[in-house]
Amino acid sequence: MAELTEIFIGSMVVGFTGAMVPGPMLTLTIASAAQKGFWSSFYISLGHSILELLLVFSFFMGLLQYLDNQPLMQAIGILGGIFLLYLGAKLIYSVVSKKIRLQWDPSKASTAGGKYYSARFIAKGAAVSLINPYWYIWWVTIGAAFMIRSMKLNIAGVSSFFLGHISADFIWFMLIGFLVHSGRRFFSQKIYRIILLVCAIFLLYLGVRFIIDFIR
Repeated sequence: MAELTEIFIGSMVVGFTGAMVPGPMLTLTIASAAQKGFWSSFYISLGHSILELLLVFSFFMGLLQYLDNQPLMQAIGILGGIFLLYLGAKLIYSVVSKKIRLQWDPSKASTAGGKYYSARFIAKGAAVSLINPYWYIWWVTIGAAFMIRSMKLNIAGVSSFFLGHISADFIWFMLIGFLVHSGRRFFSQKIYRIILLVCAIFLLYLGVRFIIDFIR
């Protein structure tokens, strides 16, 4: 149970660091929530999670067999750990140097609602992931390393990893959707940077843990 909890929390925190860094998903969520309302953020996250569920299912059903040898597994784990260390260090630098910030002003967010079609935003959520090169990089390094580790606990481990990962996406992007649609002012740049800094420190911990575990 403790290991399942660690996998869940670890994948959630790593998921937050990926979701919170400004990118295509954040841009799409902001634009959609401002124009079509809060629930567009839910459907965008759902489309993203469906795509990742298909990938995780493919890994579980045999795609990882091509990675099923000790040297390659160690290389993936160590590479994933190094990538986590890089992301953590880069995130800390960006926060400290104030080079990272939310590219929107909550006080100017539109509260326009209107009718929208869920299927359209589900498709957009999946498409925006497919066109993002960092999505592929993440899954062949950190994602694959998490999967290899999670599969030691069979379905329970993989489920903990996937649920933790997509929970971060849903929580973050729906929060952004709510703030954009409502125009609330309480989510400041300072709070955003503090959250990123906490996530960055945890990334460094996970990076070291991955490297040690896979070397063993």
